[in-house]
Amino acid sequence: MTQQDTFYTTDITELSNRVKSNYELKRKTHPNERYLISIAGAPGSGKTTFANIISKEISKFANVIVLPQDGFHLYRSELQKLPNSEEAFKRRGAPFTFNPKAFVKLISQLSDHSITLKAPSFDHKLKDPKEDDIIIDNTVDIIIIEGNYVSLKDNEWNKIRNFIDDSWFIQTPESLIRQRIIKRHLEAGISSNEKEAIERTDGNDMINAKYIIENSNPTNVVIITK
Repeated sequence: MTQQDTFYTTDITELSNRVKSNYELKRKTHPNERYLISIAGAPGSGKTTFANIISKEISKFANVIVLPQDGFHLYRSELQKLPNSEEAFKRRGAPFTFNPKAFVKLISQLSDHSITLKAPSFDHKLKDPKEDDIIIDNTVDIIIIEGNYVSLKDNEWNKIRNFIDDSWFIQTPESLIRQRIIKRHLEAGISSNEKEAIERTDGNDMINAKYIIENSNPTNVVIITK
């Protein structure tokens, strides 16, 4: 494998310059294709925040949109039909509680600059996906595909890498991930007290985090956050 390039979350300008250079090169050789970046990482690693920050930098030279994996959660009605439905609700956010086939199908179409596509978002009030909420029209040049599992080695997830121009991974200390997730559960009202937040974090989120760290493909770029 080619040696990975390492950046820090403070190196926004350097990363933006990387995207600009690679995007312009692709535009010369494949003018009818979009440029696709994937950003993977554990829950609490800062993927979403970082994707939004880098997209603002990229928007200075190209039309860019962030496509989150979250819209491909299984609906609660679908979780209810699973043989292990109780476990599925408890572990919601684990790989088996998503629809990777639908996600991969959409990603396989993204490079075609001439077509307009619709993608689901995730409605946190409804706790379910919201269909066709994200519009990717023919003015979009660069798409940042962001999510926990976009670099995962597992079956369907592993196909994503075939469509990506540049793959990134956010590397964050597990202690910081755990701290952030506990705080997030409390602030969002998902857990009513610290004990609940810790149990939820250790019983699901940290299991997912460890799985991602141990089972993701190597990426072109590693972004280190502290």
